Amino acid sequence: MDYEEYDDIADYKRNLVFVIMPFTDELDDSYIAIKDECSKLGLITKRVDENVGSGLIINEITDFIIKAEFIICDLTKERPNVYYELGFAHGIGNESLDVFLIAKDGTTLHFDVGAYRVRYYKSTEHLRSLIRDKFATMVKVRRENP
Repeated sequence: MDYEEYDDIADYKRNLVFVIMPFTDELDDSYIAIKDECSKLGLITKRVDENVGSGLIINEITDFIIKAEFIICDLTKERPNVYYELGFAHGIGNESLDVFLIAKDGTTLHFDVGAYRVRYYKSTEHLRSLIRDKFATMVKVRRENP
C-alpha cells in the first residue's frame, strides 16, 4: 500500500476505497471513472492489480478489504473471485454503509447477492453520476454514523 504521502496511516485507511471487480479491458473505463470520481471526493482508490512485487495476491486482497474504509464492488461479468471477495468483506463485518455494489445493466446476479441493493449503470457517465450522487451520500451518512 502506498501511504508515503500521508502523515498518518490512519488518514490513509480512513480514505481508502478498495475496488473489487473483474480485470478486463471492457471494464477499464469503469475503473477509471470510479477512481476519478472518488478522487474528487478526497478518497484514495485501489485495486489489487496496482500493487507491485510478488506477494500472495489473496493476502493483498484480504489486507485491502480489512483496511479499507469503503469497498466498491462491481458484479459485472459474474466472476467467482469477485463474489468470494465480497463474501469475505461481508464475513468480516462490512455492512451496507461500507460496501457499494454496482453492475452493468443486463448483469445477472446470483442468488446469494440478489437481495442486496445493486446500482446498475448504463454507461461510464452513468457510473460517474452514481459515484457522485449515491456513493458520495453513502460516505457522508457512514461518517456521520460510525
